[in-house]
Amino acid sequence: MDNLIREVQEIKDSLHFTQKETDDTKSTLRDHEHHVKVIETEISQIKADLQAHQNKADYLENQSRRNNILIDGVPDARDETWSQCEQKVKSLMKEKLKLDPMSIEIERAHRNGRFQDGGRPRSIVAKLLRFKDRDTIVQRAKYLKGSNIYINEDFSEMVRQKRKELIPKMKEARERGDIAYLKFDKLIIHPQENLTELKYLIAEVQDLTPDTPDKTEIPELPSELK
Repeated sequence: MDNLIREVQEIKDSLHFTQKETDDTKSTLRDHEHHVKVIETEISQIKADLQAHQNKADYLENQSRRNNILIDGVPDARDETWSQCEQKVKSLMKEKLKLDPMSIEIERAHRNGRFQDGGRPRSIVAKLLRFKDRDTIVQRAKYLKGSNIYINEDFSEMVRQKRKELIPKMKEARERGDIAYLKFDKLIIHPQENLTELKYLIAEVQDLTPDTPDKTEIPELPSELK
């Protein structure tokens, strides 16, 4: 009988010990879970801070490129100097874009990368003194159609990647007959049905407006929407 009582007590003691170990393990797990959550929170904050810094750096980079234009397709030369490169840009303005190169100040113009025999011409990066001149040149880039010379705005790598990803959607919209174009890192789409209705309403208002000297002037559609 004593042996039985002793065995039962040993079993109870063992169970108590096991329970204590289980409780200790649970407590340790809770501590670990709390520690993991703290680390995850810190990592999330670090990621947010890093993203904020990247966004700020990207913004500053795009601001520094604001007056730049990228020109592709202009014949290249191995020993081309910055002065010669600038002269090619001015010739392009005069001969192709029908602009007076004397009225547009170029701070500097240079080629990107190293010259390669038999390779495609290196891109030209031209930094203009005034943003409005850059805007005028970009708008007149349409005059280069069919010339194999291309003029584009100069953006950071992050913005270029975003624009590249948006091009398929822009093409899809245009195939539907919508007006679609890229503006910085955003895709702007004007559905065709909305444009048709807007043009109809403007025409209707113009028809109903009395032809008097003080009649209200009806604004025209932006060039992108015509």
